[in-house]
Amino acid sequence: HHPKEVEATIKAARQSHPDRRLVMMFQPHRFSRTRDCFDDFVDVLSQVDQLLLLEVYPAGEKPIVGADSRSLARSIRLRGEVEPILIDPVEGNLQNVIQKVLQPNDLLLTQGAGNVGAISLELAHHQLYLK
Repeated sequence: HHPKEVEATIKAARQSHPDRRLVMMFQPHRFSRTRDCFDDFVDVLSQVDQLLLLEVYPAGEKPIVGADSRSLARSIRLRGEVEPILIDPVEGNLQNVIQKVLQPNDLLLTQGAGNVGAISLELAHHQLYLK
């Protein structure tokens, strides 16, 4: 996803649910896009109340130094507006992080490429069984 698309999603969520805390789970698509749009991603992703950041979905690309999610998280953290949390679904820390971060009435947005879509389905399935 491009930063403009992410920003449009955030703005729409804020307009439709102005009183809710906005939590975003985001997975950047491609190291080259992350590098090319790095500053824009930092600006846009700093607009949420809580950011859960997955590693870049490479789509066949090799890693590019400084264009990974750890670098994004560091730059976002330095702005002082939001404290990003890095998530590694392979390590199995997703459920623990979600349980610690989400509060009643939060709005959770998931956006990106790769396995973030499957994670969204898993979270929705898990929520159905909690009710």
